[in-house]
Amino acid sequence: MKTAIVILRWACLLAGICGALVSLWAFIYPGAFPQMPMDGPLAPPSPRWRAAFGFLFSLLLVGYGSGRLRHRVLP
Repeated sequence: MKTAIVILRWACLLAGICGALVSLWAFIYPGAFPQMPMDGPLAPPSPRWRAAFGFLFSLLLVGYGSGRLRHRVLP
């Protein structure tokens, strides 16, 4: 079980780093990923909003993968 958690952490760390790089690229150059055709209240106002949300989610993955978001061990 411990090995599975270590593998999951490494996968989250690598996915978070890759996602942060792609989101940062999409934030700088919003034409890289075209806007999705969505209507209604859930439509993002611009591609930069999607890139910013993806960047924040990627930072959460990096935080979990690196162990920064773990529960502390109680004595």
